[in-house]
Amino acid sequence: MTATNTNKQPVFVDRPLINRARLTNQVVGSTTTLVVQGGQSPALLVDMDATLSSDNNSGGIVDSIRVVRDNINNTVTPDYTVSTSTSGEFISFVSGQTVYVSETGILTNTPEFGVGYYTYTGSIPLGDINTDITYSGNTGVNQGFTYLAPESGVLPSITFACYHTRGTTVPIPADGDYVLLFQKTLGVNELAMDCSDVMPEITVPVPQQGKTSGLGDASPLKNRAINLQRGDRLYMGIVQRGAQNTVSGYVPGVHVVAQGGYY
Repeated sequence: MTATNTNKQPVFVDRPLINRARLTNQVVGSTTTLVVQGGQSPALLVDMDATLSSDNNSGGIVDSIRVVRDNINNTVTPDYTVSTSTSGEFISFVSGQTVYVSETGILTNTPEFGVGYYTYTGSIPLGDINTDITYSGNTGVNQGFTYLAPESGVLPSITFACYHTRGTTVPIPADGDYVLLFQKTLGVNELAMDCSDVMPEITVPVPQQGKTSGLGDASPLKNRAINLQRGDRLYMGIVQRGAQNTVSGYVPGVHVVAQGGYY
């Protein structure tokens, strides 16, 4: 051990590691496989001296990979909801307040755009029975509304894949050099996720006293992490799956952050 090592359980590391990458169009795989296809190039996340050019690198460990969207959920929180259960209620608006029309058949006048969010833009306060208001931008000085579709605030799910390479010195390895380590999906409307739970278990057990709940009498509790030898690299890509993860990737973008340490 060197004089500079840090106790980063369950191993000692000499220097902290934090690397970042932004993913937008780094698409990998296809609708049937996670294997990197010809012409695809996942983003380089961690380079453990693949060119063997550093005298101060003996490998390292990555025990945290976090994915964060660049965009946010824009779903509107309405002030009122118009539905069968609220039909006939008196509601009042000042400019900027929003009503969610979930059913149109109960309204006296058909709303301009159907089901969705209608935000009042009039300068004069508006009050009426909720089913008698004309939710339109074209009818009446006091009845001007802007419209937002129900699906406009939905963030789609995105599946990510992490790949390992060894002995490659070019930034974009050949297709067969990428070896899949794990995949994980960021769910609908989720803004961030941690990937530690899908990393491989490492061999060094966690120091513990007695038996941990849910484990057998002789089962050690283990950490999950990725041990990297000198010359290894980690790559991340957006899997081409489903209607949202297409050949164009995820246009708003995500940031991926890896943390760990160098030996």
